[in-house]
Amino acid sequence: MNESQTIEVQTEFDVFMARMQVRKLARAVGFDITNQARIALATSSLARALRLGETYHGYVNIDCLGDGSRSGMRVACKAIQVNDFEVGARTFTDVKWLVDELTIEELPTNDLQVTVVKRIA
Repeated sequence: MNESQTIEVQTEFDVFMARMQVRKLARAVGFDITNQARIALATSSLARALRLGETYHGYVNIDCLGDGSRSGMRVACKAIQVNDFEVGARTFTDVKWLVDELTIEELPTNDLQVTVVKRIA
């Protein structure tokens, strides 16, 4: 399954919808119930840490990874036009244990993107 979706986040309700869509796709990819919850919680935690839907607008990009035994999901949360933004290190530590990979990028467009990857065990 090579499915991708982008969800625009302008309100807190959009964060909720992104979380539900991540869970739905995790189920379709083949995650068990525990890992469905982990990737969904990681998604909403990152969106809230980036203050998407509150202070900043942004996007949640969801990609299903389907390369044989390494199937899984990649979720990227991007905050648009971030100025003087600080996210506590504890926030990402709390999310890191839920996923297999976590990457933080400051993009040249002054956007901040945090990407997580969760693979099927």
